[in-house]
Amino acid sequence: MGRDPATRVPAGYVPVRQWRWATPEAQAVLAGRNLGRILRFYRAANGISQAGLGVALGDIPPEERLATAAHWTGKALPIADFVADPGLGSHALRMHGNELRKAGLRGAAVDRLAHAAALAPDLDTRVAVLPLLARAAGAPGNADLFDRALREARDSLDRGAHTSLFDPFALHEVRLRGLVAIACTEAAIRLVENSPVPAGAAAPQWRVIVMVTIAHVRLRAGDRNGAADMPAAAVGEAAVQRLPHQLRRIEGTAGRHLPDITTAAHNALRHLRQQVPA
Repeated sequence: MGRDPATRVPAGYVPVRQWRWATPEAQAVLAGRNLGRILRFYRAANGISQAGLGVALGDIPPEERLATAAHWTGKALPIADFVADPGLGSHALRMHGNELRKAGLRGAAVDRLAHAAALAPDLDTRVAVLPLLARAAGAPGNADLFDRALREARDSLDRGAHTSLFDPFALHEVRLRGLVAIACTEAAIRLVENSPVPAGAAAPQWRVIVMVTIAHVRLRAGDRNGAADMPAAAVGEAAVQRLPHQLRRIEGTAGRHLPDITTAAHNALRHLRQQVPA
């Protein structure tokens, strides 16, 4: 009742691999190039629940969501490959690569994101990938790829459409985090003092991300007092916004240096787990 026609399984459907998106309904969904709608149709056609697919992830413990999201966004890759649309393919690779990055699978994340950038058919699609590629490359210390991806992104700021990930404020955070990861801490410390002001109201998750990154840099500089204020605010914001990945980042950043912040982040993450329905 009230079901989106795009997710309705055709009458007489036989669940075998050979169906290959051959129905008129499937072709209409594919023609829209909306990855979320394609995945919903895939889920309906194969009898997979929303929780099983991991799209909503509403009943999965927070610490397991990253791995689950990485697994299921990977299911979109063969679909995108079948459609043979470079834009959709780049989008699917970007989503999957970013989830792999958040799950800590760094090598695979760099591979998927580099492929997404190479496949991008236009500037806006490519610059959507570059900040994520720079972040993924910086984490394992791939200084050359980090520098190339970030430089191209920054050089493209006046040509591409700005988004929450592709603007001077976001790229500044990516640069800060990457510099720390590739052991250029002094350069990161200098940048903290010259942080750009967001052009508009920053999204809540971005306020948390930036606070944690700056706190990380300040701790590297030995400034515990300057670092402590930001994670304290970030814990509350991350809990309200249900951002388990950022709570884990706060735990890792504060560590033994800021034990009260570490405990607060740990308790907030535990509270999120307790909110998961039985």
